Amino acid sequence: MHETRRTILKTIGAVAGAGAISGQTNAKRTMRLPATKPEMEWAPADESNYSEAERESDLDIRWFVVHVAQGEAEWTVDYFQNPDANVSAHYVADHETGNLTQMLAEEDIGWHAGNWPYNQHSLGIEHSGWVNDTNYTDELYEASAKIVRWSATEFDFPKRVRRYDIAPCDAKNGEGGVIGHDQIPNPNDCTKPGGISGHYDPGSLWNWGRYEGFIRRWDVESGENAVVLLDDAVHHGPDEHAKTVAVPAGAVGTATGTVLVRDGVQWYQFDFGGTPGWASADDVLYVRFGSGESVETTSELSVRADPDGERLGVVQEETTGTIADGPVDTGGYRWWKVNYEGGETGWSADYWLTAE
Repeated sequence: MHETRRTILKTIGAVAGAGAISGQTNAKRTMRLPATKPEMEWAPADESNYSEAERESDLDIRWFVVHVAQGEAEWTVDYFQNPDANVSAHYVADHETGNLTQMLAEEDIGWHAGNWPYNQHSLGIEHSGWVNDTNYTDELYEASAKIVRWSATEFDFPKRVRRYDIAPCDAKNGEGGVIGHDQIPNPNDCTKPGGISGHYDPGSLWNWGRYEGFIRRWDVESGENAVVLLDDAVHHGPDEHAKTVAVPAGAVGTATGTVLVRDGVQWYQFDFGGTPGWASADDVLYVRFGSGESVETTSELSVRADPDGERLGVVQEETTGTIADGPVDTGGYRWWKVNYEGGETGWSADYWLTAE
């Protein structure tokens, strides 16, 4: 077995990590819970529906592809076990329960992307439900996100949702990340989305901002932001019995870089606009922006009076603005109130905003 990008970087990371822990007496404390593979039922797909491989040694895994099955979880598992299906994914998640099933070993190649190089360099997960019809639960996002965090750590691809556009024509371009089936390029014309068959899942009700919030809730870095999920979740110290700080649910804090694990709970130190406090990773979600940060639109974008409410107008691509409020998760999107250059103020969907 020869060394791959993954094995080399894991070795470097292990050495660097050991040094950081042993020699950080004068540095900010950074201890995180490890990325562990969630418990899953094993129900192998039929051997006629995938390709056996040894991807740990001969192919990098650099993409994690999100699908919606257009059916129930039990039906999806049965279908991948049908020798005539000619399709498979590594995992199946039940949108009603959050239960997970593994159907392929990670080193094997699933037939799920509609683009062979993307099959070769990805893991795929099918979520039960129906495109543009199913409302997905936090239990589903959290369960699915745990697989992303573990596999991104194990195979060294970014815990990052790729937004705005079709993935590269060449599956080996860039660092990779988390994408929808609708972002897979057609192998015959990479300007067209959805793989060879033009799939458009996971659809308009899949909240990418909230999903990424779960993916990265354990890995918020210094200077990044997180939103508090509950009242009384922020404390004066990294202890649930410590006195609470008057920070309400929905408040966004900026991580200071100090992270501790106590009694199996991971704690972050945050700055809430000048008010310091500690919150556990269980009580926050990563968010891309904070109040007062500059953003830019990546396409024409609606501006609404309320999240998912009446449209006030449309701002053009590359319009800059400043975050005034948010986030609010509704209607399949994460919304931010933005004061746009030129005077327009209102709520816009996170998916088409980027840091300026």
